[in-house]
Amino acid sequence: MIIYNYMKNWMMSRDRSRPVPTIIFFILTIFLVFLGNAFSQEKENINLSLLIEKALKQNLQIEVAKYRYEASKARIPQASSLEDPRFEYKYDKMTASMDAVMEAKTAPMRTFGVSQEIPFPTKLILKAQIAVKESQMAYEEYKEKEREIISQVKSLYAGLAFIYNSIDITKENKAFLEQLAKTASNQYSVGKARQEDALKAQLEIAKMESELIMLEQKRQVSQAKINVLLNQGPDIELARPELIEDKVYTFNLEDMYKSAKDNRPELKAFRFALERARKTYSLAKQGYLPDFMVKYERMERDSKLKEWAGMIGVSLPIWFWQKQNFNVKEMRKELKAMEAEFKNKENMTLLEVKEAFSNVEALKKLSVLFRTTYVPQAEQLLKSSSVSYEAGQAYFLNLLDSERMFLEFKLDYYKILVELEVSFSELERSVGVELE
Repeated sequence: MIIYNYMKNWMMSRDRSRPVPTIIFFILTIFLVFLGNAFSQEKENINLSLLIEKALKQNLQIEVAKYRYEASKARIPQASSLEDPRFEYKYDKMTASMDAVMEAKTAPMRTFGVSQEIPFPTKLILKAQIAVKESQMAYEEYKEKEREIISQVKSLYAGLAFIYNSIDITKENKAFLEQLAKTASNQYSVGKARQEDALKAQLEIAKMESELIMLEQKRQVSQAKINVLLNQGPDIELARPELIEDKVYTFNLEDMYKSAKDNRPELKAFRFALERARKTYSLAKQGYLPDFMVKYERMERDSKLKEWAGMIGVSLPIWFWQKQNFNVKEMRKELKAMEAEFKNKENMTLLEVKEAFSNVEALKKLSVLFRTTYVPQAEQLLKSSSVSYEAGQAYFLNLLDSERMFLEFKLDYYKILVELEVSFSELERSVGVELE
């Protein structure tokens, strides 16, 4: 307004050649800076699909699991590779002296040799197969980490939405209590109410203000947790998420069991671990087979490579009763342990599916019951109590009880919606696929 009046007076003055003072430009500059900051601090979109996409691309835990999987792939060709060959060099002065006596030669004899150890061929094949299974395990662990992060994002998204709804409900109740305090004061002034009614209303308002402070703290922490999952600064503001109140779920328990057995990455990782144990057991039994060694040598006399020699060696596992027998026994027990562990993991996975599915079914029914019955009835009771109090036909404490009951039912309703989303995300994680 000051700028406007000054500019108006300047335009209407006779001497328009007088320049606008520097202070005007300074104020305009400050205004534009604050305007730019307001636009730059626009809240980031918090669409759930976008959050999940960003988490899959940027989350550091997923990145770690991915690098471990890629590292495991690099171990496959190493497992099937031969040991490095050995180069040998021998200098034999004694042999050269004997030759000198017999043939009147004084040059020493030198020998060059190359040797290579070769395991029994089936051992290399089994080692490569074991490395493949380990890589497949690492891949499934990587996919399981993705499912885990997606579940966390959905749960935090629902939790943040609940906090926003709680803030709205608390503000609504605070406004209602402020109006109630005003009504109580008016009725006290005309002798229709007690002074303590107004004081109780003020105490309830103070309680709502304290609750709003704590809810804001929870909002910031929940928002920071989402930002950390996205590998971005914890102070980045996110736009308000929304809870879906009438979400439709169409699936049955048997389909969930089948999907978990077929698609759960963690269960698939255990299945590959079982296959690796079988390959390791087979490799242990291969310990009774011999390994080989080949060697080639060339001898130098009179500065010329003349004679050559070749050699083939075979390992003899003659201590099998002390080494190979116990190795086979060890791997057999490890295989039995892995079979039991896999079966236990399968049972625990089905239990997780059952628990999450039951929670979803129960919470879905509760959400409908709260939305259609409990909350409307509590709201109706509050309205009735308010009218009765204003007419002098009800006690103030009854009105406060009705107000508290309405607040609790609305908050419980949104808590149920959050628990429903969390249980649904746990069900998706248990079965290993998206269910929407």
